[in-house]
Amino acid sequence: MLGLWRSFRRKAFAREPLPAAWRATAEARLPFVAAFGAEERERFYRHLAAFARDKSWEGAAGLVVDDTMKVVISGAAARLSMNLDYDVYDRLRSVVIYPAGFLHPDRDGVVLGLVNSFGTMVLSWDAVRRGIANPVDGQDTAIHELAHVLDLGDGAFDGTPPLERSTDYHAWVKAFSAHYRAFRKRPHKSILRKYAATNEAEFFAVATEMFFERPRDLLRKHPALYAELSRYYRVDPVR
Repeated sequence: MLGLWRSFRRKAFAREPLPAAWRATAEARLPFVAAFGAEERERFYRHLAAFARDKSWEGAAGLVVDDTMKVVISGAAARLSMNLDYDVYDRLRSVVIYPAGFLHPDRDGVVLGLVNSFGTMVLSWDAVRRGIANPVDGQDTAIHELAHVLDLGDGAFDGTPPLERSTDYHAWVKAFSAHYRAFRKRPHKSILRKYAATNEAEFFAVATEMFFERPRDLLRKHPALYAELSRYYRVDPVR
C-alpha cells in the first residue's frame, strides 16, 4: 500500500503546474532542453516536477539548497527518466548537496558524488555545475550518480537496472558483459574513461554519461552498448 501511495503522490506532483521561474532556470541552465519538441518538453517538465517535489533536499557543510539547485539536479534526473515510469527513482529518498568535493570514511580522496543503498544521493554542487558547463565531454556527475540510482532499482548495484521483459535481460547482459570484459583488457581501445573498469555498476554509469553527452561517438565505437541503452532509456539521442 505504501508503494501505491508513493506512486500516486508522484503522479500528483507531476500534474501540478511548474513555476515559471523553474522553467526559466531549466532553459537557462540545461542546454539539452533546447533540443526538445513541445511534447517532449512538457513530459520532461512533468518528470522534473515529480522528482523535485518527491525528494527531501538537504545542504551540507553550510550550503543552503535553493530552487536553482533543485531544478538543475531534478532536470538531470528527468533527462534520464522522461520516457520511463515516474517510479524509477523510488529507492531514492533524499538528495544531499555539498558546495564542493567532500570526504567520506569509506572512500579514498575527495568524493564528488555517491549513492548509498539506504536511499540517499550525495552530490558536489561544483561538480554538478562543471558537468553542465561542458555538455559534450562525456562526464557529468549528476547523470553518473542518477544512473546508479536507476541501477539500484532492483536492489543491487550490479550494472543492470530493472528491465521490462526477461528477454531484455539476455540481450543486456550479453552486450554489457562482453563490453565490460573487453574494456578491462583493453581500456585504450574504448572511448569510455578508465573509471568504467572499476566494476559493472561504474561501467553502466560511465556508459550512460557517454550515451547522453557523446551519443554519436558511443554509437560509432560501441553500437551494441548504444542499442541497449537506447532501448532502456527509450530514446535515440543521435536520431
